[in-house]
Amino acid sequence: MKILNLYAGIGGNRKLWTPNGDEHEITAVEHDPKIAEIYQDFFPNDKVVVGDAHQYLLEHYKEFDFIWSSPPCPTHSDIRRCGVHAGQYEA
Repeated sequence: MKILNLYAGIGGNRKLWTPNGDEHEITAVEHDPKIAEIYQDFFPNDKVVVGDAHQYLLEHYKEFDFIWSSPPCPTHSDIRRCGVHAGQYEA
């Protein structure tokens, strides 16, 4: 099965899909190059694309059997209450 993992991060959800990833062909899309590098270290058999997840989806969605999308949600995160961005995401 060909799986597209959008907003991959460091692969928190990915680690639960298969023990070693060999059962599926997985492409991960992550915007941040440093985070994408960490993902690649954790899952060396996955293809990692550094870029905009939305744009990649628009251009490649027909190539996959399953698409997982887990975008960041700063409005529901503890990080919104601290540091430089405190209050930035308040409604």
